[in-house]
Amino acid sequence: MDATQVAFQRFQRAARAGGLSLSAQQLGLLARAAEWLAALGHTSGVSGYESVDLALIRAMGPALAYLQADAAPRRGRLADIGAGNGAIGATIAILEQNLMVDLVDRAQRAYTACEILAARLGIANLRAIRADVRALRSGEYDGAVFRALARGERALPLVRRVVRPAGFVGAFHRADDAAFGSAVTEIEPLGSWPTLVGGLVLTGYRI
Repeated sequence: MDATQVAFQRFQRAARAGGLSLSAQQLGLLARAAEWLAALGHTSGVSGYESVDLALIRAMGPALAYLQADAAPRRGRLADIGAGNGAIGATIAILEQNLMVDLVDRAQRAYTACEILAARLGIANLRAIRADVRALRSGEYDGAVFRALARGERALPLVRRVVRPAGFVGAFHRADDAAFGSAVTEIEPLGSWPTLVGGLVLTGYRI
């Protein structure tokens, strides 16, 4: 069994643990996304995963933690803020096909990568948007996720603004980053869930 097969088995086990049995169509879409991200790793700084197994586990795998958050929307609209290569948002879109996912990034190179990924997958519930989070309308989304590049007290208020009242925010961050457990005005921590990447967790919040 090669590394790619092992990675897919690990991914499917984690999906089942989250209550999801993957269809053949979903597995095909996941493979297509992982292959594109691996190819992108050879030609662009947007993706650093140069093999399918690494792209699946390290780039896409963290999205499985979304399934463990009961408050995370399964329908409506979700924004992946600062989407980068689009791996997390695209994976959520594949797993939750009743959820419309926007891959949002202000950088042209990241937006282009997201746009191509969305086109390659060809699913109706995924699109790329080039925008700064500050330019998005207040309360536009039922939920938002982001991979933390700034401290919690700075990042959470920015993302919170685009989510409707009682909506969900999910922050992917280092498990030892205490800033994401601190109190932020008008946002309630719901808990943290481990991801397939060691040391990386998803902390969920209710607005």
